[in-house]
Amino acid sequence: MSALSQAQTLRRRRSLKRKLWQYRAIYLMVVPVFIYFAVFTFYPLILGFVQSFQKVRLIGAPSFVGLDNYRATLSDPVFQSSLRNSLVVGTSSLLINLAVAMVLTVMVNEVRGEFIKSAIQTVTFLPYLFSWTVVGGMWLQILAHDGMVNGMLAALGLERLPFFTSPHWGRPVILFTNAWKQAGYFTVLLLASVVSIDPSVYEAARIDGASRMKQILYIIIPQVWPTIKTLLVLGATGVLRNFDQVLIMNRPATKDGIRTLLLYIYEEGITKMRIGTATSAATVVLLITFVITFVTRRLAGYDRDASY
Repeated sequence: MSALSQAQTLRRRRSLKRKLWQYRAIYLMVVPVFIYFAVFTFYPLILGFVQSFQKVRLIGAPSFVGLDNYRATLSDPVFQSSLRNSLVVGTSSLLINLAVAMVLTVMVNEVRGEFIKSAIQTVTFLPYLFSWTVVGGMWLQILAHDGMVNGMLAALGLERLPFFTSPHWGRPVILFTNAWKQAGYFTVLLLASVVSIDPSVYEAARIDGASRMKQILYIIIPQVWPTIKTLLVLGATGVLRNFDQVLIMNRPATKDGIRTLLLYIYEEGITKMRIGTATSAATVVLLITFVITFVTRRLAGYDRDASY
């Protein structure tokens, strides 16, 4: 190494030391955050990945079994049906929630009274604040055989609907209750984009003779499209993460049609104590989530818009 390169290396080291000392307070504040994620996120993730290649026993040391857990998981018909259910329910929920939120956003934006607008926003956002324990229990009562909905149908002379005793009603109930709870959150985010539109744009459109529908199609929707793409990408990371809703609202007649991957992992790891199978399934969920998120970012053009 020449004297010049040694001098450059020495200067870089000194510069790095000065920066570390100059921003030492910031780095010290980051240390607790790093420790938290190392202990509660990275360590369990690595441990689960290692256990996916082992046969874990309640008593005794685990033994290495290679890819046997993955073969057993991927060939399990219950896992395959859970994967299909997760993809269908997760994707449908995301698209339905966005569609309902877009309709609610346009409707709220059309309301002129500030009090009524605030009341609608509060009522639609309030379900998002409750846990699925509360929301799921409430809808179990409302949609029960002797619940409010079937009571109203019976009063009208119509037949009661088997919401929890027929497998055909499993997914519709899950999708409806998910939209009822989550759409309000999306609406708040979309409405924040709508209210930021310059009023002069609407005024120019009205001068040009644009109807209200054309203003919605050519002004509001293009303006909220970046927010929609962000919600799509964020929602894509949670397509396979539906657990608490399905755990609370599933019934024996509807379980096969709505069992998700996380519920499958819960049953394998907690109920049946098959830790190797559960961790291998969790690793597959992580890999599929990465793929779904990457494809969604590409299709939505999220990286192109964020590059500027």
